[in-house]
Amino acid sequence: MAQAVKEILEAPQTRRPEPEELRAEVARLKKAERELRSEHAAELRELKDTVATYANQIQVLTLRNAELEAENARLLERLRHSGENVTALPVQCRPLP
Repeated sequence: MAQAVKEILEAPQTRRPEPEELRAEVARLKKAERELRSEHAAELRELKDTVATYANQIQVLTLRNAELEAENARLLERLRHSGENVTALPVQCRPLP
């Protein structure tokens, strides 16, 4: 590393960036970093919203499933008390897609 610096300093014809060019490059890099951080934050917000939506949907489906199970239990109980004139059909499970 030191050798490379020495060679650069000893070669006066080598173009060195001006301080203003360096400042402009630093400003450009900082702006690019801010834009990337902003994009990343937006992606994170979107993903968090998606997760919250899925969680809400799962909760609704779980509650509805519990309601259907309770209704099914009530109907089976009514069927048991209805007497001998009603025959229960066997439960058919549909295969999952």
